[in-house]
Amino acid sequence: DSWYLIVGRGGPETFTRFLGIFTVLDQSFFMPLFFFISAYFVPSSYTRKGWYKFREGRKMRILIPATFSLLVISPACIALGGYVAGVEKLTYIPSTGVAWFLYWLLLFNWMYVTMAVKIEAEAGISTPMERQKFPGTISRLLCGIGVCGFLLLPFLVLKPGSLAAMPISTGSVTCDFLMFYLGIQAKKNGWLELSLSDQMDIHPILLLFMVVAEGTGVALLLQIVAENELAGLGLVCLAGIFCLDMSLLVLVTFQNYFNNETSMTKFLARASYGVYLLHPIVVTGMTALYIKICNQLELANIDPVAIGSAGEETPPVGTNSDYHYPVGWVLVNLASHIVIWPFAYGATRLPVLKNIL
Repeated sequence: DSWYLIVGRGGPETFTRFLGIFTVLDQSFFMPLFFFISAYFVPSSYTRKGWYKFREGRKMRILIPATFSLLVISPACIALGGYVAGVEKLTYIPSTGVAWFLYWLLLFNWMYVTMAVKIEAEAGISTPMERQKFPGTISRLLCGIGVCGFLLLPFLVLKPGSLAAMPISTGSVTCDFLMFYLGIQAKKNGWLELSLSDQMDIHPILLLFMVVAEGTGVALLLQIVAENELAGLGLVCLAGIFCLDMSLLVLVTFQNYFNNETSMTKFLARASYGVYLLHPIVVTGMTALYIKICNQLELANIDPVAIGSAGEETPPVGTNSDYHYPVGWVLVNLASHIVIWPFAYGATRLPVLKNIL
């Protein structure tokens, strides 16, 4: 997403449209799915460890990385962007960056523990709870339209930009709250321990067609949303439905086809948290390197510019040579993955970091 959100919106019109659609669809579900997966492990962790050890574990695994990102990683990215732009006096600017997710995750964890302690005090830990059935298609549609759609509208209108560092967009705020709640319920009711395909009231193939139709609808509405307010309402509501259905499709796909343990899956699982935390500096560095190479070789015939600059005086790389944007997007993606995964995995092998990452 960074090339659309940060680097700029230059390049061929087709490429710009593609990145815009890709970004909206991506934002509509992937962070809520992160909250769902994170929440799934909270009840068992709290029950197993108790309040004190649970709190210490959250401090080690969430608060410390979040603080490091706030004080080191994000400022380093900003400084690197300024350096590439030729800024004479670099400034230190703390920023949450991608760690906004961790701070909100801490808040959600605190909310869960507070409610769990209250329930335990009133009803007792051993009080049996009636198992809830897996949500059906109608429930997903209603929650998608209502919770992830209409309830999100006030935040989009009244609080554009961000809310306590959480980016406000399709798939944020109310979607994150809902998916964290569903992650808790998934663990308590054993939804993921059974076949999701058997629990669904529709065939997975039909779910796939629904997701494709919803994604296509979002893409089409995105093209007219600037001229039509009703299209904006439809976009938010349809993106809310897409959030839940796409998340479910991802879970079903991985449960049915990738639910096995290999050396590669172990590697990816072990490194994934480090990749999330450390990828901004790697992506920024690779983007800076690409800009430097283009300008050094005079491929774009422009002066160096800041990463994140819209180019008021000197346009971003690729403006005078449109193909540099899509080429850069591909190369930076590939190079970043090649570097960050081994780097993050290596960090998990170090004495102190292995307990954090």
